[in-house]
Amino acid sequence: MSRDLSTLITIGKRAFEERDFFRAERVLREAIEGGASYADLYYILGLIYHQWGKLHQGVEYFEKAIGLNPTYTEALLSLSITLNDMGRYEEAKAVYQRASESVARMGEATRDSLFRGKIANLHAELGELYLALGQNEEAIQEYRNALIVAPEYPDLRIRMVVALREAGKLAEGLEEVVKVLAAHPDNVPARIQQGILLYLSGKKGDARRAWEEALFRDPTNKLVQLYLNTLDRESTGR
Repeated sequence: MSRDLSTLITIGKRAFEERDFFRAERVLREAIEGGASYADLYYILGLIYHQWGKLHQGVEYFEKAIGLNPTYTEALLSLSITLNDMGRYEEAKAVYQRASESVARMGEATRDSLFRGKIANLHAELGELYLALGQNEEAIQEYRNALIVAPEYPDLRIRMVVALREAGKLAEGLEEVVKVLAAHPDNVPARIQQGILLYLSGKKGDARRAWEEALFRDPTNKLVQLYLNTLDRESTGR
């Protein structure tokens, strides 16, 4: 691979990670046109097109990724979801079955949890994309879909809390935080989000207690310290 082509791929992937989808699409297409025929590049473009509502193009690029790597589970799952979104339910079911078979060789003990994890992560990835585009309701739905598959993953529920907060659904966000803390009382990100939601709800005393609890569990957390310092400044009128 030439240095220029390798650079394009690096730039394109970084742009995707930074949610700069327009740049990622342009750069990755340029890399492919230059000869970089890699399954993960087609997969990323498929995700971008799905996000933009260009479902036919999403299908096209997921299929290209699968053509290069027939056992690419994430691409198979993405294709299944996109076909389902288009109302092509029988095709979606068939592709889903292919995805299931692609992990069947990994053994009975790991197959179920791994497969559920992949599906949940795919929904979460779509949720992140929707959230970055300001489509909060769509993001919330994707996180709900992820939690249906893997309700035991606290990080998924915390991501949904962020989406609920961005949508102005503070009470619902607090309900979800309570669920996380009931099972994982030491979860610092959940305590932080609880404090933010309480602060936005005008309950600054409760917010302080949530952040102090987070700081007790993670004394070097600079973000929590910043929030508490903000409350201190507000209370002194500075």
